[in-house]
Amino acid sequence: MRKGSMTIFFALVLSMIIVLVCTSIGSVKMMCARTQIANSADVGMYSLFAQYDPYLLEQYDLFYVDASYGTGDLRMDRAYRTVEDYMEPILDQGYLDLSIASGGITSFTLATDHNGQPFWDQVVDHMEETFRSQGIQFLVDRVLGDSDRVKEQQEMKKQVEDRDIMADYDGEMARAGNESAQAGAELPADAAGEEPGAPIEDPIAIIREIQKMGILELVISDPASLSDREIDPSGLASHRELEAGMGALVPASDKDLSMEDVLFQEYMMQNCGTYAHPSEGSGLRYQVEYIIGREGSDRENLKKIAERLLLIREGVNLAFLYTDPEKRAQSASLAAAIASGFLVPPAAGVIEMALLLCWSFGESVLDVRALFDGGRVPLVKGPGDWRLSLEELPGLLAKCSGEEPQREARGLDYTDHLRTLLSLGSKDSKVMGSIDMIEADIRAQPGRGDFRMDHCLGAMEVAVDVEVDQKKVYTVSHRYGYGL
Repeated sequence: MRKGSMTIFFALVLSMIIVLVCTSIGSVKMMCARTQIANSADVGMYSLFAQYDPYLLEQYDLFYVDASYGTGDLRMDRAYRTVEDYMEPILDQGYLDLSIASGGITSFTLATDHNGQPFWDQVVDHMEETFRSQGIQFLVDRVLGDSDRVKEQQEMKKQVEDRDIMADYDGEMARAGNESAQAGAELPADAAGEEPGAPIEDPIAIIREIQKMGILELVISDPASLSDREIDPSGLASHRELEAGMGALVPASDKDLSMEDVLFQEYMMQNCGTYAHPSEGSGLRYQVEYIIGREGSDRENLKKIAERLLLIREGVNLAFLYTDPEKRAQSASLAAAIASGFLVPPAAGVIEMALLLCWSFGESVLDVRALFDGGRVPLVKGPGDWRLSLEELPGLLAKCSGEEPQREARGLDYTDHLRTLLSLGSKDSKVMGSIDMIEADIRAQPGRGDFRMDHCLGAMEVAVDVEVDQKKVYTVSHRYGYGL
């Protein structure tokens, strides 16, 4: 039998090897624990955000978690517990003793934070995926080009209104009436029985009476067919104090703002109802009109749109009348006749300007009526596009009721004009108006009466302390969100 022996040196080396092996095993164990903890956090966050609102996705192509969970109150504590609930089964797997010691939310973002910027970003990203780059640029050029031209025409109309031509006209007509009365009083008795000449028909007075009528009765062929839906806007997002997120999880955008604006507008046109294509869902039927008009009923919003369209068309048509020699000659001739008939020849210039304003108004009524009837109207008219003669101006109402709807292939239709009106509005107004319409629609769904867009969770960051073998604590920080 052979005896073994071990030197002190070998014993020291062996002990060092054992320490190294044990240390390596401990290090690998901790690495496994950290990996398992990170995986559990991934699963927890993915599982939370997989619980997105299906109606928002189906109807509006939006990914958001309703963090109210049907309670009517923001329940971020429940959102955090959801993360923990999905982390625990992953932590329980394997031979390691892992348990959550503590944790909480370090930041989160709601759809309405920063004036609705997360909502805006998600919509723009969705529309970018829908359109190709060439299609986006074409849309941007078209909308911005139309908007610039409309602004020019509106500015021209404003300059004319600033001159207060109708007030000047009223002053001249009043002076003519006074002078006529004085002249009549001074006539000899034998001249009182003379036959007066044929009176000159003044279309200006007729048009001014028409302008006092309700706008919808003028431009809608069948006012009885309009939607009567109403909502109470006082409880919607744009009228109440909103819940706010915590921290900053909204990424900075490097996109062109004008391109984003056009894409957002196109999203509204595709996902919200209009007079031309009413919404079949709940809430208002003319949703885009609400975003522009911000009234609580479809009729009131449509009235505001009709007034805006009429104003735009008046500017466009007045600009054409100013530059068309033939129509200027017609208006000058009639103005001179009216001035002579009222014995105020020096007022012919003022009367002509008032005639042009009334003529542009009459043509604009026909234009807006054509748009509401589904027709098209050129943004800028030429001589062949003009429909109302000066002789027809006093009979404007008869022409409206007797004229067939226009179906021209050239020009812009009602939807195109809505896009232009949207482009003239502010970003905040469009965002909050859209959010209002989404809220109004979803609240009409069964069991969703307390839905609020400022309870919609779009991104969140959590920090969780996990205890390993009841000895060491690791902190995992994880953020996730739609679009991050």
